[in-house]
Amino acid sequence: MSSSPIVQLRDVGVRYDSVTALEHVNLDIYANDFVGIIGPNGGGKSTLVKAIMGIIPYSGNIEYSRELMRGKKPHIGYLPQI
Repeated sequence: MSSSPIVQLRDVGVRYDSVTALEHVNLDIYANDFVGIIGPNGGGKSTLVKAIMGIIPYSGNIEYSRELMRGKKPHIGYLPQI
């Protein structure tokens, strides 16, 4: 395992209008980790992934390792369930 995370979330929050979907999320993901996100419908799983992908606005801080960066965006894949 690498000594530093490839993705690091600190105090991340997401709001949709007046609805808080995520608040105060802290997470470190290291190279070769397998991460499962489980929870009830409407629990914020997809919102968390979209925040990590940078495709929705969020508060807090998300940092990516240099090895994930391709230009200004992280090189991360996402397959929505639709």
